[in-house]
Amino acid sequence: MNVYMPTRLVTGRGCVTASGNELAKLGKKCLILTGRHSAKACGALDDVTAVLENQGIVWKLCDIIGQNPRLTDCMEAAKLAAEYGADFIIGIGGGSPLDAAKCTAVLAANPGMTQDELYSLKWPVKPLPVAAVGTTAGTGSEVTKVAVITIPDGRKKSIHHEDSYPVIAFGDPAYTLTLPEEFTRSTAIDAFSHCVESYFSRYANELSRMYAVRGIRLLITQFRKILQNGCGNLTYEDREVLYNASIYGGLAINITGTAMPHAVGYLLTEQHGIPHGVACAVFLPAFYCHNKKVVPGLTASFLKEIGCEEEDYLQMIQSVLPEYHLDVSEEEIVREHHRWIDNNSIGKGWGTIDADQVDEILRRLSH
Repeated sequence: MNVYMPTRLVTGRGCVTASGNELAKLGKKCLILTGRHSAKACGALDDVTAVLENQGIVWKLCDIIGQNPRLTDCMEAAKLAAEYGADFIIGIGGGSPLDAAKCTAVLAANPGMTQDELYSLKWPVKPLPVAAVGTTAGTGSEVTKVAVITIPDGRKKSIHHEDSYPVIAFGDPAYTLTLPEEFTRSTAIDAFSHCVESYFSRYANELSRMYAVRGIRLLITQFRKILQNGCGNLTYEDREVLYNASIYGGLAINITGTAMPHAVGYLLTEQHGIPHGVACAVFLPAFYCHNKKVVPGLTASFLKEIGCEEEDYLQMIQSVLPEYHLDVSEEEIVREHHRWIDNNSIGKGWGTIDADQVDEILRRLSH
């Protein structure tokens, strides 16, 4: 049951306003890092700035982060934070702004740091403290040490470091009420992927599987509602269930990391523009079939614990996924083959999924 998760997590309606004194402990000046629209539209930005002003904290807004945050944007934000003299970073948004905040915190504390130095994980100065304010129910980045950043060559590359945990994370499900249906589905299926991949990890333990199963069971209740009535009728309580499930997914992968669906899913996001959660989840059926073959006992236990029959489980994944079109050419499959050789995330699963098998999975999904 080995686990390390030093983030202070505060959730519930109005949690940002109620716990503003926690931010005062981080310093007197901060950089707020977010995207251009969602943090404003959902009310999170207004809540955060009101709390900062009430606590006498001065702040500067940097709203340049898009989906799949770029290292170049993190470097720009870090330069701004350093010039401003920020004591800490607040990330507001889904996984992209939260991951960007973690990366920016490293770069701001180490001016002039190069990409190679960043990914060496040997940082001369510890990152600035990070406060995370979640506005989606998917990544669980609020409670992990991971930041997935798009480097200049277009690939996604992860940072894993124990100094990258947010010091404090706020999760108010009310901020997710404005999410459109496609985004609600894609983020929820991302959380689902986290839980499934963690459950079938070689590094899973009793605690991570408990988190994974709890997250999946919560998501299944909401998937059934979504499939019946869409997302427009989801109540605050429903959104809270989705948000809590995303946190369980984050807690699970914080112990185990992700596996094959995430590793290969990055390709679909990088090269085909498929939203991250969808890009991962399209590989869940193949991942299930592999595990049924190599660890049948564990697979049977999985279905029993989540309370689902095999056919229902596989059908539900396909039904919840937003519409997507996948056409990976043979040329691309050959070109990307090297990425699946000795891939660390793929290697976390049971049995062996080699690069040739990944190629075949991509071919099947593209036809």
